[in-house]
Amino acid sequence: MLSSKRITANAACAAGQATPLVRAPIRPLPLSNVQQQAQTLLVPRLSHAQAIGQRVRAAAVADGASAGAAAAVSSPVASSDAAGLQELDKDSFQPFIDAAGDKLVVVDFFTDWCGPCKLIYPQLVTLSAELAPAAVIVKFNCNQNNKELAKALGIKVAPTFHLYKGGQKVADMTGAKVDKLRELITQHTASDDGQQN
Repeated sequence: MLSSKRITANAACAAGQATPLVRAPIRPLPLSNVQQQAQTLLVPRLSHAQAIGQRVRAAAVADGASAGAAAAVSSPVASSDAAGLQELDKDSFQPFIDAAGDKLVVVDFFTDWCGPCKLIYPQLVTLSAELAPAAVIVKFNCNQNNKELAKALGIKVAPTFHLYKGGQKVADMTGAKVDKLRELITQHTASDDGQQN
């Protein structure tokens, strides 16, 4: 009985009296559409990181932090990025610490892939501008080129902050906690004020 109904339905469709009840085949998406979808999934991550970098640079320029932080402690071997924090490497690290003398130097040990490092960075630029000239914040990328020195200094997580005064490490902390870092810096800059009076 079913077969006769099928024949009748097919004959009616062929004669143009009825529309077929057969589903259209599912066509795979063309490769270009798949590539476009993949790009829309991947691009937000890249553009988010780029947007953070642009906002950091714009905030630093607007605050004038790049000029203040770069002038706080000058060193011929340290480089400065557009956001204002000087970047040290394995060759410039110790000369910079020694050249700072009794000025408090806060070193931000970071990595390029560290999310919390990127999030805290704009706040570090602002903090550096607030602290000048009593203290300076610099950064140290724990990448492959600087890995040996980072290991020797005991850096195991990023971000890690070391505070140096008179060429010696006086304090350290880990984690992207700006308030805690501010308290630690205030402790060590306040101790200078007490000694001078």
